[in-house]
Amino acid sequence: MAGFGAGAVLSRLLGSMANRPSGKRADDLHHRIRAMDADLRVIQRTSDEFKAERDALTTELAKTTAELTALKELSSEHAEIVRKLKANIQHECAKTSKLRLELADRAEEMVRTHVQLREVKTELGVSAVGLNVDTDQIARLERERDEMSTQVAALSKEMAALHRGKPASASSLVLDGDDDLLVDC
Repeated sequence: MAGFGAGAVLSRLLGSMANRPSGKRADDLHHRIRAMDADLRVIQRTSDEFKAERDALTTELAKTTAELTALKELSSEHAEIVRKLKANIQHECAKTSKLRLELADRAEEMVRTHVQLREVKTELGVSAVGLNVDTDQIARLERERDEMSTQVAALSKEMAALHRGKPASASSLVLDGDDDLLVDC
């Protein structure tokens, strides 16, 4: 832009010098040349400002491009991390599902074992009651046996005494209709 303005001013100057008038027209011409020269300086200053602004924008664009590149790399790194984390989560979910199934199987087995244990406890309780009943019966039968043994021994003594000719005491012997000796208890 500055080159265009400078070319325009230069062509006017050269054109006006070729047709150089004299006198008042020369003063107007000099005045016009100075005005064009001032316009040229303003245009050059504006051009320099635009160049400085363009350079600043170019520098800022380079920085922004570098930041954008760094952010793209960081984004791709984060995407890779997210992909790995998703893969780990899927793997862990599969393991968790497998462990839940295993836990359910073990819980079912534990329930079965608990039921079996309850059945065994019931059987043991029944056996213990049966054992107590059997023990009570055995003790009763032993007492009866001891009583009968005592009675048999007493009867044996009385029978031996009868056979030897000693009369047995009347209170201990009772005869029934078959001539059997019974002990009065």
